Amino acid sequence: MMQFQTTSNIRAIAYQIEKQGKHICGDSFYMHATEDYFIAVIADGLGSGDAAKESSQVICQVVEDYQKADVTQILTYCNEIVKNKRGATVSILKIDFKFKKFTYSSVGNIRFVLYTPSGQYTYPVPISGFLSGKPQKFRTQTFSYESGSKFILHSDGLKISTIKSLLKDSSSVESISQKLDTYIPNRTDDLTYIIGQLY
Repeated sequence: MMQFQTTSNIRAIAYQIEKQGKHICGDSFYMHATEDYFIAVIADGLGSGDAAKESSQVICQVVEDYQKADVTQILTYCNEIVKNKRGATVSILKIDFKFKKFTYSSVGNIRFVLYTPSGQYTYPVPISGFLSGKPQKFRTQTFSYESGSKFILHSDGLKISTIKSLLKDSSSVESISQKLDTYIPNRTDDLTYIIGQLY
């Protein structure tokens, strides 16, 4: 499954595929761009199958419903919704186009890297664990970005050690996506990524 979002401020591609041999993907994602902001989430339900999908899907629904709230508040809502469910790891990215800032928070093994035209990389470290409904503290950080910056948000199904050079050396999100095709056949887990370029 592939989705696209394009405005005057961003071009983004999301791609998702289930683990080889499986029919249900335990990952879920949501992304949405307006003229003011972009928000994206990837959630990876623990385990596999229907229970994993249920946890990841309800998280994405919460992000869609409360996307105008701040990231920490959204994560708090996400944590509450998975109580008595399987649980999930999750990363939320929210970009403010007017102030050229992005806010990011992550729990678990989903990764994010942003590369700026001036050669700077930003890769916030997630806190360990997963959302389960238990009381939890989050690490939410805000950073500046430059026009032309590129980023990737991906679940642990994407195994790639050259992600920094891929962002640096690729001219577009389409180019990055095409290069990632090489890694799809060898996946050993559900795989989801969101790539974006900011203008």
